[in-house]
Amino acid sequence: MKRTMKLTAKAMTAAAAASGLVIGLTGQAAASTSVEMTAYYGGYVAGTGYFNADPSGSVPGDAIRACDTRADGVGIEVRMDIKPSGSWHTDRVASTRGHNSPYCSPWKSGNIAEETTVALKICAVKGTWEECSPVVYGKA
Repeated sequence: MKRTMKLTAKAMTAAAAASGLVIGLTGQAAASTSVEMTAYYGGYVAGTGYFNADPSGSVPGDAIRACDTRADGVGIEVRMDIKPSGSWHTDRVASTRGHNSPYCSPWKSGNIAEETTVALKICAVKGTWEECSPVVYGKA
């Protein structure tokens, strides 16, 4: 069975333009302090991923979160590379692996110096199979 997946990401600040991303394209032009990513699997929204730079209410700063919204057997992961340098290095992961949907992971947070660029991806995962979006950039 061939798996098909479409992944999109958009910046959530007024200053940054929203951009739709499809596997194989490069990331967005401007880094944002808040990013929302959506994974589509089998024509349906499979899950969402979030990056939040600044604390807001109960949401911590410099944090990522993954949400699996569909009972399709596919989990969602959000991966972060802090201070990307050309090749991907995962520094932080938020994952829904091992949980029935609907499920959102806890926020995975840790202090990152202000104005630090972070690279983000949303991935659909099942067993050893995974498919990830192109990189989207955010700013702590």
